[in-house]
Amino acid sequence: MGLREYVIRRSIYMFLLVVAVVCFNFFLFRLPTLLLGVSPVDLMVSEELRRQLTREVLEGLYSRFGLVPDPDIFDWIYMFWRYIVNMFTGNFGISFVSQRPVMTEIMARLPNTLLLMGTSAIVAIILGIWTGVKVAADPGSRKDVGAVTVALFIYSLPIFWLGMMLLMTFSFYLPAVTNDLISFPLGGTIDYQIWVAAKSSPFGGLIIAADIIHHLMLPMITLGIGGYGGYFLYMRNNLIDVMTEDYILTARAKGLDENQVLYKHGLKNAMLPMVTIIAMTFGFLINGATLTETVFNWYGLGRFIFDSLVILDYPVVQAIFMIIAITAILANFIADLLYGVLDPRIKYG
Repeated sequence: MGLREYVIRRSIYMFLLVVAVVCFNFFLFRLPTLLLGVSPVDLMVSEELRRQLTREVLEGLYSRFGLVPDPDIFDWIYMFWRYIVNMFTGNFGISFVSQRPVMTEIMARLPNTLLLMGTSAIVAIILGIWTGVKVAADPGSRKDVGAVTVALFIYSLPIFWLGMMLLMTFSFYLPAVTNDLISFPLGGTIDYQIWVAAKSSPFGGLIIAADIIHHLMLPMITLGIGGYGGYFLYMRNNLIDVMTEDYILTARAKGLDENQVLYKHGLKNAMLPMVTIIAMTFGFLINGATLTETVFNWYGLGRFIFDSLVILDYPVVQAIFMIIAITAILANFIADLLYGVLDPRIKYG
């Protein structure tokens, strides 16, 4: 089977998986209605308030959120069809809380999440791969044992605890010791007073960018440290396995320099399993780090998911879940294709 046939087959599988996710996404957030007969309007409007509202007002609430009171089988089919049509037109409904379109709320937070997750992932990937290669060149040495011990310790740290420790250190203790010479914000994405002052400054864009970076540092370091251990261990173990292959022995027998053997022959093949890991990492970027964004009060999708779950704003959670699932499916599909491009030994079939 050639590359073209493989792409077609994988595309069909991907389409079927997306269909399954779409159906699952629709029914998952409507289980209370299916099992208990409780609609989101029932959660929003108390029984006492319901008695005070007219029938027309209640019907308007149901219509606004694309719901039907006491739905039968035909109502469910209609709601599912409406859900499909709206989804493909980018309409994920109205937030129960803000009363604004869900996509408007998501797009307001998406750049912040991409900034945080993108920078932290790049830092973790580069440092993890670089240090993994360095210690894999001399397995069993003190340097290797020490690096593995540190990586395992970092990998096991709860991400929310690490974030709180960084906040305690750089936002409480160090400012007190250094008279605010070293100080980082307690949370947020930008300081409102700085944002107001920057609007009247000719260098307002630079001032705002600098303040965002200032707020970004601690959550980025938290996620970077949290992800570093995994990338390091994957890279080290993959490279150590590759360095025992026959073609590595052949390269050494030809008299090649050890660095040439390591980087030209070993690293290229050890990177293959990393492709899937890195692709899936970027596939879940849109998810954001829920715990980290919550700890640092970062205005992103991770914090948005947490808040929406707490207040049962299921149109928001449903939309973000769908976007995350489709992004992850696409990332996995791209990783499969990259395998064949990077390693010609892989046969499609």
